Amino acid sequence: MQYGLGIDLGTTQTAAAVRVDGRVEVVRLGGRRAEIPSLVFVKSDGGLLIGEAAERRGQAEPARLAREFKRRMGDPVPILVGGTPFSAHALTAKLLRHVLDTVSQLQDGPPAAVTVTHPANWGPYKREQLDQAIKLADAGAVQLRSEPEAAALQHATARRIASGETVAVYDLGGGTFDVAVLRRDGDGFVLLGEPEGVEQLGGIDFDEAVFGHVLEVLGDKAQLDPGDPDAVSALARLRRDCVEAKESLSFDTETMIPVALPGLHTRVRLNRSELESMIAPSLADTITATQRALRAAGVAPEQLSAFLLAGGSSRIPLVAQLLSTEFQRPVVADPHPEHSIAMGAAVATAVSTGGPSPFSAAVPPPRPADGYSAVSAPQRGGAAAVGLAGAAAASAPINGGSPLATPISGNAAGSSPPYGGSTQAASPPYGGATPTGNAPAGSPAYGGAAQAGGPQVSSPPYGGAAPAGDSPAYGGGSAFGGGAPANGAPGGTVAFSRGAATVPGNAPTSGPAFSGAATSTAPQAGAAPISGAGAVNAAFGGGAPGVPQESRPWPPPPLPGAPKRNLGKILMIVALAVAVLAGGTTTALVLINKNKDKETTGGAPTEPSQAVSQAAVDPLAVPTDKMLIRVDTPGSGFPDKNSKIYEFTPGEDARTLLPGSGPGDVLPKWSHSREQIAITHVNGDHSSIDIVNADGGDRHEVADEAGGRVAWSADDKKLAFMKEFDGVNQIAVLNLETSELKQLTYSKTLKDDAMWSPDGAHILYWLEKDGVKQIYELTVANPKEPGRQVTGPNVGPANDPVYSPDGSQVLFTREGNDANPSDIWLVNIDGSDPRRVTSNPARDMDPTWSPDGKWFAFVRGDYAKPTVVVQRLDGSGEKVLTKNGAREGHPCWF
Repeated sequence: MQYGLGIDLGTTQTAAAVRVDGRVEVVRLGGRRAEIPSLVFVKSDGGLLIGEAAERRGQAEPARLAREFKRRMGDPVPILVGGTPFSAHALTAKLLRHVLDTVSQLQDGPPAAVTVTHPANWGPYKREQLDQAIKLADAGAVQLRSEPEAAALQHATARRIASGETVAVYDLGGGTFDVAVLRRDGDGFVLLGEPEGVEQLGGIDFDEAVFGHVLEVLGDKAQLDPGDPDAVSALARLRRDCVEAKESLSFDTETMIPVALPGLHTRVRLNRSELESMIAPSLADTITATQRALRAAGVAPEQLSAFLLAGGSSRIPLVAQLLSTEFQRPVVADPHPEHSIAMGAAVATAVSTGGPSPFSAAVPPPRPADGYSAVSAPQRGGAAAVGLAGAAAASAPINGGSPLATPISGNAAGSSPPYGGSTQAASPPYGGATPTGNAPAGSPAYGGAAQAGGPQVSSPPYGGAAPAGDSPAYGGGSAFGGGAPANGAPGGTVAFSRGAATVPGNAPTSGPAFSGAATSTAPQAGAAPISGAGAVNAAFGGGAPGVPQESRPWPPPPLPGAPKRNLGKILMIVALAVAVLAGGTTTALVLINKNKDKETTGGAPTEPSQAVSQAAVDPLAVPTDKMLIRVDTPGSGFPDKNSKIYEFTPGEDARTLLPGSGPGDVLPKWSHSREQIAITHVNGDHSSIDIVNADGGDRHEVADEAGGRVAWSADDKKLAFMKEFDGVNQIAVLNLETSELKQLTYSKTLKDDAMWSPDGAHILYWLEKDGVKQIYELTVANPKEPGRQVTGPNVGPANDPVYSPDGSQVLFTREGNDANPSDIWLVNIDGSDPRRVTSNPARDMDPTWSPDGKWFAFVRGDYAKPTVVVQRLDGSGEKVLTKNGAREGHPCWF
């Protein structure tokens, strides 16, 4: 199978994507995530570990771990790792070789073409060092592409970028920042002016800021012996927790950072306003660099069609707010910006691998229609359905420099007028009407931050005519909205794999393209921004209103006042908000827990500043925590049916087979740490319980002649499941450390579906009593049967009970009749307020909670044709995750 491979060797993370048969997908390089840490660990015998394995070993022996070596590319001073000197390009070669080997193994052969990306501001010397790394890795012929160009190529596979249109790529990654102005020209993009960037700026600097904040809050309590191995490991763990806390604040307004140091167990509260105050000066430097890039390109901000975000750190809501406030242009986010460069690099292999153009499926937005239109926000993990036409990626020099051409000068036909000009070009690039009057601000960004006090990020695709004047809240077309949905799903039928790169051939058809150069007419006075665009001409195309299953009203209520193009003021607000909240002191709340005595110090918790950010969770976004499912092929029943365990990210098409999973694997269950998976394996009349690492390694059987659903204890040290004792299935508990098996129930009553409580004290199950299946809760330490009743016969036959993540509620399957076989119900743990949460005539069963407790997944359909569906607890937001014709069941999300 011929395929092209794109590789993004990032400072902190490395990602790869393949292009196979015209489809681009992210490759899963790691066991827990698609990308792997850019780390190399040198063992005492000279052997090397790469990625996640290096990260694990490096926690105990940090002196043997090489990190962030991309920042040292071109530095003649060697990097000392475990007593051995390495050059930065030698370490890069080891990382590159690991990626090539991993992908070749997964794809059953080497790639036909490889593209490797590099920062746009790297000069000839650093690109030559990258060439040396490629040769050391024995990678063969490799194209080089600048990271901004790769990001633009990825965006162009999903959204039409007309010839002559100009975009700016804002790439804020783990260790570097790049910004470049690009113009679509023929079959590719050309660089305008010189790219700008900040080499020593990225997510790791923000991580250090959070880490330093925590240490500052702890003060004298954090005094540790640097020679103590336990202290070193604890600090490494704290650093990881700080990284996770920073990332969570892209979607939430507040988080708690656990601190587990020798002699000190506590938590530190961090809210988004505090984080923004830490990183605002650095982000101001990126805005300044962006201004320089525009000046060098001779492009005025209003001549840009949009800012395209790339790099994992661009998820931070303040990034889009600052860009849209300063430049008054739309900001387009990728749902998984950490993958966009790798995916664009894979797109760039199209010329070498052949096949259809990677942009052939990109379609113009449908024409607007009258009446209500909702903004179609794409699912996390997939870009929206409307694509932008682009051109086949031009081939870059082999192991050479950037393929981008020299800047275009003058004002050629189809190009944007020179900086400051106001010449009206041809028709608007994406169609759509010009917003006038007091048009309200737009919809939230992909990751969900609805920003107050400033313009907002547009949700791709670029569809929708902007309302003019004081249009009513539900009138007119959607600005920057989505195309006509198909099958009731926002964004139509187009599906995307791992980070929104693929636009399959069954993309919905649409009207003619709106092509031409961006309009440069100056913004009208008093016009408020639309989706982060300010008062702009050439709004991005008209979106045909569909009837999505969930939607935001458009336009939303206007924000108070029009934003000012004043970067200093916005940064002042960020800093001032923290000062006001803190009242001159830190707002972090430290919960000290020594010897189980809880003591609270620090200031009282405060609400995040509404002047800076609102709730950060996009109400339309499904959580992206990995879900395990059983996939059945090809028959409808035993022995023809083969069942294996796969994992996927909700909202993405790609399904990844759990390595080592084979026929007969039917019921998967994540451990709480998500580092292991328990699997119920059925082979004819025989069933057993196996445990496997999340990466598929170290699979082993732990219980024979056992079955049913498996439940982990809160500390992941025990399992509960059903096992036959004296001819009767009973609940059993297995201690994984001692292999001790304990029988928990003894009654001959029919029972099943044991589920451990989040606090580890109880087990939920159902038993048949008086001919009706009822849910009971059993105390593990003192299992007096049947335990406490949760649902009685008045609720009806109940099975598949599952605790909510906080243990306060229970989802279960309530069996019905032939007309309505079963629905999902919800009940409080004390048995109060039982209620139905699904009402489809088809069979609904097997619920599982999302880790945040706000969504749940379940199975719908006949036993022979199951599909996985997700929705919120209030019944809204229903989405079918299974493709037509596929058979997926027994989801495990939490």
